[in-house]
Amino acid sequence: MSRKMKHTSKRAFVRVCATALSCVLLLAMLPLMRRALADDTQYATVIVDSCNVRNKAGTVNTTVIGVLRSGGRVHVYDVVTLSNDPSGYNKWCHVKYSSNGQQFDGYVVDEFLAKDADINSDPAFETEISGFPDSYKPYLRSLHAKHPMWHFKPVQALKSFDDTVALQTRLGVSLIENSVNDAWKSTEPGAYNWQTGTFTPYDGSSWVNASASVVKHYLDPRNMLSEDMIFQFLNLSYDESTQKIESVKGMLNGTFMQDKTIITGAGTYISYEQAFMSAAGNFNANPIFLAAKVLQEVSASGSNSTSGNYYSTYYKKQYTNLYNYFNVGASSSPDPVAKGLAFARDGYVNADGSINTAKNATYYLPWNTPYKSILGGSRFIADSYLNIGQNTIYQMKFNINPSDGSQYCNHQYMTNIRGAASEGKKMYNAYSKANILNTEISFSIPVYSGLPSSPCVLASPSGNPNAYLSELSVSGYLLTPEFDTMNCTDYYLVVPASCTTVHVDAKPASDKAKVTGIGDIALGDGVNSIDVMCTAENGSSRVYTLNIARNTGAADGYFTTSLPSTENFYGGIEPGTTVAAAKALFTMADGYTLTYVNMNGQGKDDAAAICTGDLIQVEDASGSVVYIGALFIRGDANCDGKISSADLTLISRYILGEGTLSASGMQGADANNDGKINAADLTLISRHILQLNKITQ
Repeated sequence: MSRKMKHTSKRAFVRVCATALSCVLLLAMLPLMRRALADDTQYATVIVDSCNVRNKAGTVNTTVIGVLRSGGRVHVYDVVTLSNDPSGYNKWCHVKYSSNGQQFDGYVVDEFLAKDADINSDPAFETEISGFPDSYKPYLRSLHAKHPMWHFKPVQALKSFDDTVALQTRLGVSLIENSVNDAWKSTEPGAYNWQTGTFTPYDGSSWVNASASVVKHYLDPRNMLSEDMIFQFLNLSYDESTQKIESVKGMLNGTFMQDKTIITGAGTYISYEQAFMSAAGNFNANPIFLAAKVLQEVSASGSNSTSGNYYSTYYKKQYTNLYNYFNVGASSSPDPVAKGLAFARDGYVNADGSINTAKNATYYLPWNTPYKSILGGSRFIADSYLNIGQNTIYQMKFNINPSDGSQYCNHQYMTNIRGAASEGKKMYNAYSKANILNTEISFSIPVYSGLPSSPCVLASPSGNPNAYLSELSVSGYLLTPEFDTMNCTDYYLVVPASCTTVHVDAKPASDKAKVTGIGDIALGDGVNSIDVMCTAENGSSRVYTLNIARNTGAADGYFTTSLPSTENFYGGIEPGTTVAAAKALFTMADGYTLTYVNMNGQGKDDAAAICTGDLIQVEDASGSVVYIGALFIRGDANCDGKISSADLTLISRYILGEGTLSASGMQGADANNDGKINAADLTLISRHILQLNKITQ
């Protein structure tokens, strides 16, 4: 064999070996490549209201770098398992996502995510939830993974989500505690007074209207598809196989009903849990729910509705040996407890005012024992809600699928917007204590048309939004126009040349707001614009502008006029003079223009009659206001352009110290031009009105 052929064979052999080695390495790396490929295509949905994103896995020596809200989408890379994190969450996902144009890379708790890879893990379950919108499914899959025996049924709302929100935000329909952050309370007309900074109570003194964002959050079923919240969608019919007395007893532990007995109509003593079980069997109602409902209404320590001895300071009445455990008839009023106890006493009343004896007997009225109240209240709930289609806590609150369409969002058991969520949690706790969470349970979950693509999250508790002032004044002067809380436009004031400083006072409508720009303000020549800013607790702000004219220079630098003047006030004008005629009395210097406005700073038609308090504004070539003057008619103190008995009344009240006059009005009130406002002016104005003599302008 030649030398050349030997070298060629050797190179070929090396190439073959290299190729074989590459294949071996490729096969060895294939699982890693598959993992990397899978990781690169793994996405997940956030299924909790909010979750922190940390720079490293765990809560020890880590930093929160972001917050993800329910429905947010993330790219999952891998899962890190910790041995013992203080938070109790040991599995953390490494995620990447974008928000507001920024890219984030961090770690979140694994169970806060529903991964897309789980979609085809249970084909039968996917078929079961096929009637739900896609945005519901990550939450339902997560619940199914924990509780395979749970079943979910979609219930179509009769109206769209937006229409339902509009109905639920009506005054008095969806209430929240006045003690919550102001951002969660409605500021719509009738719910909030912007001028006084107060919320209108619609139930007692402590329940006000919830904001639209809060209503949307609690109305959106996707926010309630967590393990504890979903029980507000639990079917509330009686199921003796899963609803045991032990569960009810567990619900009552730690409450005013624990280990207590009550007397039945037959004179025997039974426990509270036995009373609830009896009601459940008789009226086809879930006894755990009945107990939870009582605790929701009267609290774990009881209330005046269950004490058997209550005096209403509002109605001035005593209610003795009367009980209303479910607060039936305790509708929104200054004293809802008294209304509920009045129902416990009288029950149903006919149109003629007589007692409906037959109906009262059906509901064990009057409720003069705890047992009768529990039995009668349970039957009331079952007949009025559970057995006519409102058989979930959510439906009892919102009623979005009634058999009678006219009752949509009406016939609601509670006004508390968070009531269904709160009672749902109580139901979950009861099922958990009784160790029956992993039994077969059915949930009926609402579905709306027009639902937003992602869950409606709660607004941040940013605080009160009121940035209005309730008071604005300059000491010793009256503003033009008169101050109005809702008017943030310019206010005008003309002061004499001797006034070099003014004291500005302001008060916010909300005691949670801050005001700047007040105090002693030095004045320069010409027009001084002073901005008074009111900043609300939530950071929003409004600016009220004071335009104070202190014109120490000669006015003829801007114009000439034949009108007599005192400081910046121009008189000598007869009542009935038109704006056009008044404007013609001013000859403007080159480069300056005159604008005629009323005391509110609004333009005035040339054909209109002038009034005391009307303003002339002089602007330079750049459009800046350099001078403000006020016109007045002697005798016209109320600034309506006339001399009448109304001026006499106003001046009389001023002299007696019972009223005020604007700066221009004071010029008009000095009818005899002696620099004083007294009885002599009243006499002159009276004689002018009687046409006995005429006021000299």
